[in-house]
Amino acid sequence: MNYNSPNDIKEFLDSYGFSPQKRFGQNFLIGEDVRRQIISLLKIKNDSKIWEIGPGMGAMTTHIFETLDNEGHLDVFEIDRGFIKMLTDLYGERENFNIIAGDMVKTWKKFYAENGKPDRIFGNLPYNAASAMIASLIENNAVAQRMVFTIQKEVGLRMAGKPGSKEYSSFSVLCQFACDIVYEDEIRAGAFFPVPEVTSAIVSLTPHKKFDYLIDKPGFFKFLRTVFSSRRKTIFNNLKGYGKELALSSLEKEGIDKSVRVETLPVETIVSLYDRIRKEL
Repeated sequence: MNYNSPNDIKEFLDSYGFSPQKRFGQNFLIGEDVRRQIISLLKIKNDSKIWEIGPGMGAMTTHIFETLDNEGHLDVFEIDRGFIKMLTDLYGERENFNIIAGDMVKTWKKFYAENGKPDRIFGNLPYNAASAMIASLIENNAVAQRMVFTIQKEVGLRMAGKPGSKEYSSFSVLCQFACDIVYEDEIRAGAFFPVPEVTSAIVSLTPHKKFDYLIDKPGFFKFLRTVFSSRRKTIFNNLKGYGKELALSSLEKEGIDKSVRVETLPVETIVSLYDRIRKEL
């Protein structure tokens, strides 16, 4: 199987009697240089435990098995029954390979509870679900030692967004709360089949553990949604739900002007503000 050839891919799909599904965001990465770049960024070890999200026909999977030995293991999350059949045919006899069938956002928590956290997570994520997948991992403390994703350019820019920029959002803070984010590269549309209508990007995430001291992380994630609920309003107005006096005193003690907007504040300041409010509630 030549994963670099659209014609070969089409013939392979035809042999199974189906074609890429838009509803699953299936755009196959046919650029071998890009695939190898992603593998390099993952920094895989021979015995790594790896999760792959949306393996499709196994183009990236093949590269993974060039690195792993018998001590390593690859678990793949695939929603499409057709590709599950393909992957079973291609890799089903390997002892260090396993398929988790279904929607990754709905299936990974049970699998994680039974098997623990992997060393690496990667995937060519569907454009319509990438943010939800990444947020789900972060909010449920399932951040691997290294994660590399192919996503829509705009999502990547949001993940790495800086305070005061148009890209900076609650999703930016969520990602940067847990990890160092690097916007690694952009991917030309021609590196995919079918060719998407948007530009893609490679983003890497490495946990930094700066905020491990925070006791109530679920509370922080809720707080984050609250303070970013109305970007046009000042941070004081978005905090009124905690009580005006508490909001004012907390902002004052943190040295934050009540008239600023939350999208101008760095992650460290937002975390510190939440921690103060939490302690005074």
